[in-house]
Amino acid sequence: MAKIPRVRQTYQFAASPERVFAALTEPGQLVKWFAEKASVTPRKGGAYRLTWGDYTMRGRVEAIDAPKKLSLAWIDRFPGGKLFETEAEFSLAKRGKGTVLSLTHRGFKAGKKWVALYGSVQSGWAYYLLNLKSFLDHGTDLRSAHDALG
Repeated sequence: MAKIPRVRQTYQFAASPERVFAALTEPGQLVKWFAEKASVTPRKGGAYRLTWGDYTMRGRVEAIDAPKKLSLAWIDRFPGGKLFETEAEFSLAKRGKGTVLSLTHRGFKAGKKWVALYGSVQSGWAYYLLNLKSFLDHGTDLRSAHDALG
């Protein structure tokens, strides 16, 4: 069975790289567009914790170069307890008065559960990063309690 490709997504923001980077790394910002609760130690090897309802993800910062790059060990736990570790890397570049954010999420392997994880990650990032764009560019959080991502 072939290896699953990477998730790659790119978004343009009106906000500065510093503002976008803060939204990716500061707990008070993360809860405005991404998780219900968040904690981050923004240094290489630092821990992060993100909570949505009764699901909490814990991981570590693999690399950080503010405001240009953030790489996270992304550790998902599926029902039944199996852990899947991948890597989410955010690259930020100034463009005009705004920022281009490029996400590369890699490390997917072969198998049905990995395919399910890939689909979940692909759609999840589209949902949340478009919400980040709405939050940063317009001050609006588009999340709804009626949205189902799981």
